[in-house]
Amino acid sequence: MKFEDKVSKLRIKKHQGKETKEFLEDVVTLAQGEALEYILGEVDFCGTKVDLSLRPMIPRPETEHWVKQVIDNRQPLDPAQGKQTTDTKIATKKLRVLDLFSGSGCVGLSVLKNIPDAHVTFVEVDEKSREQIDISLRKNTIDTTRAEVVIEDCVPFLKRASALQKWDAVFAVPPYVPRAMQDEVMEELHAEDPLFFFDRDDGYYYHKQVLAHAKELLVDGGTLYLEFDIIQRETIEQLAKDYDYKNFSFLQDPYGHECVITLNE
Repeated sequence: MKFEDKVSKLRIKKHQGKETKEFLEDVVTLAQGEALEYILGEVDFCGTKVDLSLRPMIPRPETEHWVKQVIDNRQPLDPAQGKQTTDTKIATKKLRVLDLFSGSGCVGLSVLKNIPDAHVTFVEVDEKSREQIDISLRKNTIDTTRAEVVIEDCVPFLKRASALQKWDAVFAVPPYVPRAMQDEVMEELHAEDPLFFFDRDDGYYYHKQVLAHAKELLVDGGTLYLEFDIIQRETIEQLAKDYDYKNFSFLQDPYGHECVITLNE
């Protein structure tokens, strides 16, 4: 987005179209390299207000695009009324969702906001996540008993989670930038914490961990949604085959690039 467009969005969204002293101060902050989303304090993600006051990873529109596809597919329209219907198998029981590497909680929060009978377990290593997700739950008037936040590295959680319960859907948006690219990537993303972006190894460490354990976490007929960088497409498909997944397909980002693999058990 061009700087002028960011300024215009800032004026409208935060300052009600007025060029006040506070607005001009925000423009200076923006010019100094602060992310627009942090200045605004929240973003809309699939109709959900995702709070950013504690500076989690900023939700990406590419992720929002495919998450909306998943939510829409689970909330079909009633053609007779033109409204969302709850007369589906998935809506007759509590939908159990696991949101791994949850960050701001944007994925799981959107599921809670749009699917009333869902319960979401958020897993994130960042200690701020519990408070951050709680703020967003309250902003969206979501019943907090429908959410559980686990502060833990996702790798040990994956190894023990199958003993806890099984989930109908597992969402995973892991860090997938190789460590070797850290200096290059952070030149552009300097406003955000490097914790959010970088894999432990070559960009596939966390994907391999998820693929190794997902079958143990899913109920019969459950689905894993695993995001990756568009340049990783072929390797991710091969990894799915290596971990003996037979039934999988891909979702696209807004630009037509395949960026998510869906695997069914």
